[in-house]
Amino acid sequence: MSRSYRMLALALVAVLFMAGLAKLVDGGGSGSDGASVASATTVEATDAGADPGAASTLAPGEVTDIVDGDQETTSTTAPPQTAACSITEVLKTGSSGDQVACLEQQLAAAGYLTAPADTTFDASTDTAVRAYQTAKALEVDGIVGRQTAQAMGIWAGPLGPMPATNDDCPSTPRGAIVDRANQRGALCENGVITYEFPITTAWSQPDPGTYPVYAKDLNASSTISGSYSTMTHFVAFTRGKYQGARIAFHSMPKDSNGNYLMPLDTLGNPDYRGQSSGCIRVHPDDAAKIWDWLGQGDEVRVIS
Repeated sequence: MSRSYRMLALALVAVLFMAGLAKLVDGGGSGSDGASVASATTVEATDAGADPGAASTLAPGEVTDIVDGDQETTSTTAPPQTAACSITEVLKTGSSGDQVACLEQQLAAAGYLTAPADTTFDASTDTAVRAYQTAKALEVDGIVGRQTAQAMGIWAGPLGPMPATNDDCPSTPRGAIVDRANQRGALCENGVITYEFPITTAWSQPDPGTYPVYAKDLNASSTISGSYSTMTHFVAFTRGKYQGARIAFHSMPKDSNGNYLMPLDTLGNPDYRGQSSGCIRVHPDDAAKIWDWLGQGDEVRVIS
């Protein structure tokens, strides 16, 4: 073969080799080469998001899930303020000022307030607030506290559990407050808190709302948790949403040997929340005070 033919043949082999290599790199090949391309694609998708093995850089109060290579965060605190204005205090009929104007602007923008927005929380504001609360499945009381304001995106006040105030008192002359978030209870007279006390509650019940006292038993017993216990000064105001058992204020239960189920000094300690199946456990002295204070028909307001 002449030198020119040999050179032509070598050039042809080189062209064919390069064409085959290009085909493999483009992902058109099979076997191990195809798998390599797929692996590279997978690495790229992972690198585009957060590293599942990286140390967390989330702020306190946040949890994270790795979803398709992205870091999805869910805050355990309140939703952020989203409106142009904000409020930091509870508003109700009789309130006035710029924060009321902010509230009314949001109600008007959402179609709940037809009267011109001003700085006075009057009857038209109350009607609009109640309509909004009804539409959003909130407690309908005409009072704009943290929960209602958060739903509107205008709350800029504290995000942690807020202690009960006089605004939380029920409408009956005598009443009580249950605050599961803070593990505190209170007695009210004519809309004013007159006595506060520590409590231990369940995690998930009773739900927030206002309930009338419907039964009182000086002595009661329970087997709801699988073991026999006794308690005194049982003041029932609602029923459990799981088994329908009565939910009441009562003294710290005792077991069959006469021992308290929890040390009395743990009442009010958030670490013990959930020790009750649903009732409101209180100190025996407070149980007697609640028994004397509340009668049938008096209201108990659960605020958290």
